[in-house]
Amino acid sequence: MRNIKLTLEYDGASFYGFQKQPHHISIQESLEKALSKLLNRKTKIAAASGRTDTGVHAHGQVVNFKTQSLRELAEMQRALNGILPAEIAVTAVDEVAPDFHARYSAVSKIYEYSIWNEPVRSPLRKYRSYHVPQPLNLVAMRRAARLLVGRHDFRSFGNARGKGSEPKSTVRTLKRLEIRRVGELVRLRFEADGFLYQMVRNLVGALVAVGRGKLNPGDIRALLRSKDRRKAPAGSPAEGLALVKVKY
Repeated sequence: MRNIKLTLEYDGASFYGFQKQPHHISIQESLEKALSKLLNRKTKIAAASGRTDTGVHAHGQVVNFKTQSLRELAEMQRALNGILPAEIAVTAVDEVAPDFHARYSAVSKIYEYSIWNEPVRSPLRKYRSYHVPQPLNLVAMRRAARLLVGRHDFRSFGNARGKGSEPKSTVRTLKRLEIRRVGELVRLRFEADGFLYQMVRNLVGALVAVGRGKLNPGDIRALLRSKDRRKAPAGSPAEGLALVKVKY
């Protein structure tokens, strides 16, 4: 039995998130249909590095599946890209160790969030960024960002995924949080050993509040210590978020 790792790029605007669910088209369903067609038998993925939400994109989502097929990896990649919808592409195929697990073997994940910071909205970036028309004070946002880097209890910035699915621990190590402007785009890049559900979007919501002067940088420390999601600002929309890379 071979263990195959796939790296995926996809536009999440047309899908109801990564995870398979009834009555809605998902990335997982589309991928498993393509794998089943390619391998001539019903095939499911063993794991994914994460479950991106509706509207969230990916440059480097990782999944793995088991197969007895002897197909060459390059042939497998070409065939899958010929079957998959145009919004999904397999950018790399690798054979990995039997114990490799796309989620549990990950060391860290990198997400990037894009903000269109211009008074006039951009129709071409509607599904790629969060439109914030007001000026943003990036100096204040970076000051607040420095307070978030490190190992903290991020309970104030994590939403509940559903009954019975709360994580065992809400402590995470945020290794990096960079904020830079490229023209009208403000990009926030997060790297952590793991993320709570909607944690990046909630952190962006808080940092935007700092950038607009609604919160002071020091308020971020108080929000962290409160461990109360109700005290933190609303999260940002899904459209600006992309999973950039998973490190192993």
